[in-house]
Amino acid sequence: MSKVPLQIHLDRSLRERLKAVAHKQNLSMSALVRKYLYQGLERELGPDDPALDIIGIGSGTKTDLAEQHDRYLVLNEKGIDE
Repeated sequence: MSKVPLQIHLDRSLRERLKAVAHKQNLSMSALVRKYLYQGLERELGPDDPALDIIGIGSGTKTDLAEQHDRYLVLNEKGIDE
């Protein structure tokens, strides 16, 4: 899994609680935050939300993506890369 940085600001109390739980679970604070984010997103969106599959397919050189998004979604579903 490729990771990208994300900076967040926590109040001291929350950071200390996070640090304590991370230590108790033998995880880094980053790993614990990722774990909590995955759990929260799964509760919010469900485990197999197909909407998440479209994230990132629009990145690239396509200049007509806004107008042709349906076409590109179908091509992506069929495994065709134009």
